[in-house]
Amino acid sequence: MKYYLVALIFFLIPLFANANPDLQIIQDDIRFSKSPLIAGDQVRIYATVRNVGNEDVTGYVSFYQGATLIGSSQVISLLTGGNPEEVYVDFVVPSSEFNIRAQVEGTEPVDTVQDNNVTITQRLEPVFDDDRDGIENDLDNCVTVSNSDQKNADGDTQGDVCDDDDDNDGLSDDVEAEAGTSAIQRDSDGDGADDQTDVFPLDPDKQVIEKEVAREPVVKQQVKQEALRDIISEVAKDIQQSKQVVVKENEVEEVTQVPEAEVIFSPNVVFSYERKSWSTFIFTALGTVDDSSVYAWDFGDGSQSSKSVVEHTFVASGAYTVTLTSHSGDGISVTESTTIFVPFFTLRNPVIATAVAILSLLLIVGAGVIFSTFRKPVPRVRGSVEIREE
Repeated sequence: MKYYLVALIFFLIPLFANANPDLQIIQDDIRFSKSPLIAGDQVRIYATVRNVGNEDVTGYVSFYQGATLIGSSQVISLLTGGNPEEVYVDFVVPSSEFNIRAQVEGTEPVDTVQDNNVTITQRLEPVFDDDRDGIENDLDNCVTVSNSDQKNADGDTQGDVCDDDDDNDGLSDDVEAEAGTSAIQRDSDGDGADDQTDVFPLDPDKQVIEKEVAREPVVKQQVKQEALRDIISEVAKDIQQSKQVVVKENEVEEVTQVPEAEVIFSPNVVFSYERKSWSTFIFTALGTVDDSSVYAWDFGDGSQSSKSVVEHTFVASGAYTVTLTSHSGDGISVTESTTIFVPFFTLRNPVIATAVAILSLLLIVGAGVIFSTFRKPVPRVRGSVEIREE
C-alpha cells in the first residue's frame, strides 16, 4: 500500500509543477467603436483577453486614461483552451492627446506571468469637427453648421450655409430672396451689371433709370403757374355765374339759377376741392391732365390716391392736411398742401344730428309732463250751485 501512495505522489508532482495560470492582453487587443476619434464624442473601448496558460482563471479588466479609471472594472472568466473574452467600457474623447491603458487585475488563481497583463495604446490625437460633418475644423469652411458638400458659391472663406451673401454681390441672401434675384449669381439677369448696382436686376435690357428731362428754370415755372392761376380764376368765376337749363315735364323750358357747391382752390391753385356732404369732398387736380401726368394724393388720414379727380370721405371730424404731388410729362413736379376742416358741431355730422333729435324729443316729452302736472281743473256751474271737479 505504501508503494502505491508513493507512486501516486510522484505521479502528481509533475502535474502541480506544470500548473501555469496566465491571462494575456496586448496593444492590438484594444480598439474603438468609431474612427476617427472626434473630440467630445462618446465612443466605446473594446478589449480582448486570452487565457494562454493551462488553468481556468477569473479576474477583471480595468481601463485607464492616464491615472483615471474609466467607467467600472469588467469581470472576466476564461477557460483553459477556451475562447477569448471581450470586455468594453464607454468613454468621451477628450480635446487633447491621450492614450488608453487596459489592465488585468484580481486573477484567481494568481496569474504567474504579470508582464502580459497590462497594455497601453500609442498616443492618440483627437479630431476637431464641431459640426460632425466629417470635415475637420481646420479644413471646414463652416464649422458651426454641417455641410459635408462644402459648397461655396463665391469662393471666399465661408461656405454657403454660413455665408449671408453667397455670391458676394453686396446684397444679403435674405434681401435677394425678397427681390427674387439669385443668391449665388452676382448678375441675375446676365446683363453685365451686378445685382447691387443694377436698378433692374431681373431685366437684361435695363440697368439704370433713364435721365429725367431737364426742368425749366424756376422763374419759368413760376410764370407758368401764375398764368395757370389766372386762367383757373377766370374759369371759376364763369362757373359761379353759370346757369343751368332745367326742363320740367309739360312745362316750357326756362333758365333758372342753380346753386353750385363752393369750389375752393389750394394756395397756388394746383388743385381745387368742393364739399359734397359733411365729410365727403371732391378733389380735382388742375392744369394739363394727360396720360403722361402722374398724381399722388395724400389725404392726411392714411388714405392715398393716384387719380386726377377723386372723391374722398373722411371718417371723423378734424383737420386734415391734404397734399398733391403732380409730375407733368414735361418734367415739372409740383407739391401743394392745404388743410381741410371737417367740423364736429354741425347738423351735417350724424352724431350731432342724432344728439339734437334725441334732445328735442326729450324736451317735448318733458314739456308734456310739466304741462299735465300743473294743469288746473275747470269748474262747472249747474243752476246756482258751483260744482268743482276733484
